[in-house]
Amino acid sequence: MRVLVIRHAEQELPCAPAPEDPPLSRMGQQQAQRLAHALRGRHLGLVVSSNMIRARDTARAIASCLRVPHVVEAALAEIGLGHLAPWGAAEQVEWNRITASWAAGDLTRGCRGGENLTDVIARVSPLVPRLLSQADGRDFALVGHAVVNGVILSVLCPSLRSQLGKDLGQSHTGIWELAGEGTEFRVLRRDDTRHLGEYVRRAP
Repeated sequence: MRVLVIRHAEQELPCAPAPEDPPLSRMGQQQAQRLAHALRGRHLGLVVSSNMIRARDTARAIASCLRVPHVVEAALAEIGLGHLAPWGAAEQVEWNRITASWAAGDLTRGCRGGENLTDVIARVSPLVPRLLSQADGRDFALVGHAVVNGVILSVLCPSLRSQLGKDLGQSHTGIWELAGEGTEFRVLRRDDTRHLGEYVRRAP
């Protein structure tokens, strides 16, 4: 069985009216189409995503291209940002402090009025066996978010559990391809973005 764990395409920032649920940017829309085109030859049974606009629209592009069902799971939503929304430079600095705490082993530090990593683990981990059961042995794609995908990867891959809370390198539409069964998967591809070509935001 193969599982593709994919981060959503690039979102618009900032998005003051809906800071925690922005739509895809123009670049992100192109990325989603490139991703869908790259997966055309894959025999996926379904595509699963969170209910957040950026993940849902990325997954919808894949499902439409491959003509497979698209299942929405609200529990796959990204970590609640609480006081860090709307996002700006100061919020990025605070987020860097939070993730540094996670990397140091303190998973309980989080966003005031939002969630910490322990909360996300408790929310997402029980969902993984259900998604595998729902796939019924078929390959499937899961389109999610950076923090949530990190939890999913750590649940599925024993080799990645020690990296929970650290940066696993998840680019927009980056593909992690896993092979295995149950909760014993191995990594075949790690954050593969070759499909993007010129549709990638490059550092100046």
